[in-house]
Amino acid sequence: MNNKVFGMTFAAVLASALLFFGVANAGAMAVDTWIFPTEEFGDNTYIATTDVSNMEHEQAKQLFVGQVDSWRQTAELLVTYQDATASYPLNNAEILLDETVGQAQSGTQNNFVFQLSPETTSTFLEQQFPTAGFTETDIENINTKLETALAAGQTKTTVAISDDTLEVAKEVVSEAKITHSLKGGDAMAVVNALNGIDIAPGSPFSFLDFISGLELANVTDSELSQIASSIYAAVLQTNFSVDERSIGTVAPTAVPLGKEAAINRPLGIDFVFTNPNSNTFTLNLSMDGDTLTAMLTGYPFIYEYEVIANGEEKVEPRLIKQYSAFVTSGKAVEEEGRDGVRINVVRSTRSDGKELELDPVSTDFYPPVHRIEIYPLTKTETAPATGTAVPQPGQPGFVDANGDGVHDGTVAAPLPGQPGFVDANGDGVHDSTSTVTPVPQPGQPGFIDANGDGVHDAPAATPTTPLPGQPGYVDQDGDGAHDTPPTDAAPNDTTPNTGEKKEPVYDKGGNKVNP
Repeated sequence: MNNKVFGMTFAAVLASALLFFGVANAGAMAVDTWIFPTEEFGDNTYIATTDVSNMEHEQAKQLFVGQVDSWRQTAELLVTYQDATASYPLNNAEILLDETVGQAQSGTQNNFVFQLSPETTSTFLEQQFPTAGFTETDIENINTKLETALAAGQTKTTVAISDDTLEVAKEVVSEAKITHSLKGGDAMAVVNALNGIDIAPGSPFSFLDFISGLELANVTDSELSQIASSIYAAVLQTNFSVDERSIGTVAPTAVPLGKEAAINRPLGIDFVFTNPNSNTFTLNLSMDGDTLTAMLTGYPFIYEYEVIANGEEKVEPRLIKQYSAFVTSGKAVEEEGRDGVRINVVRSTRSDGKELELDPVSTDFYPPVHRIEIYPLTKTETAPATGTAVPQPGQPGFVDANGDGVHDGTVAAPLPGQPGFVDANGDGVHDSTSTVTPVPQPGQPGFIDANGDGVHDAPAATPTTPLPGQPGYVDQDGDGAHDTPPTDAAPNDTTPNTGEKKEPVYDKGGNKVNP
């Protein structure tokens, strides 16, 4: 009986225990599942460039803890205001991991949540961009803009802060004056239309496109060039980029050399520039007497810009001679000529008076206009006797056979060494048609000197006697004279030579014995 009671009691206690633990475990599971569930990201979930898919929130947070210090050491935040860029110090930058993980959405690309110190930002702006004069509101807005730019978690981030939301005071950043010759009402209409226009951030400005919307009938391209040149001179004093600019063929008188921006509507020659900054600039034009002033107004720049025109070089014209039948004497000047000029233009970028950079802008060349003189085709003179034209030296028909510098008529006689000179008889005088029969001289065709006296043997001369070494010479008797029939008598011999050939006689030593 007691055993039975004990068993029933033990079974009841065991069942109660099992029921208690089951209910407790089920309650804990219910609490974890419905009341305090474990947070976990789904598929395709990224924070910056890190994949946190199927990770619990706490696990993802721990993953980033080890990356914050490494990112801070390698990351770079570049801040640009107008024409200057500086690196922001990230030593005090914080990544709020709880907020980063807490706001991340599963299945999407998410960003970090950064926190920068407003004090650090204020000090940075004051040191790097002292001319700006940022307000407290500007500093707060810039601080937020920098935090947002860092949210992507990139190792290098660039952000421009000089947009039109700043409360920085605007000022005239450049001014240029030129002497103008604008007369017509349409030219004044162009000036008035350009006065006060805004040059939007990052956008180009085309002069031709702008005036195409105006009704202009009496304005000249020369007047438009003066207006465009005044704007160009102001643009050169900024960080604006010049996209299209040309010069004329003649050096301008009103516009300083190196600052001309020519406009030619028929040829489509334009003047185009771009505002590379993040804020809007305003262009103003004004006239005071014969002075045209162009100004650009906007947030102040950090650097100063100076335009230098140097290396001016004068190019002299050449003299061009032309000949015309319409000019009978002297010369006519068709073009007086004009010097050309070449000039180099550079832009100096300075900070506190110290030159940081020197950039070439242009090399303008205006070619010279050559001097043209026109001369007559021939120079004629009247002969005293006949009145006919006498050719002069260098003119067609001029002949000076005797070398006296005067044109020779039909009776002229060539001198030795001149064309047409003939001296057949060797007297040094030109032989005309009335001269006696020419006698060939030594070396001339037909010259014969049979007797060796250096004089041509004429047909009427006595019979020629060949000399030793000449053709036909015969000396059979050895007396050194040519033997002609009848032969000469032998030397020391009164017997006439019969022409019989004698054999030579030799002595015992082999020497020839004279007969």
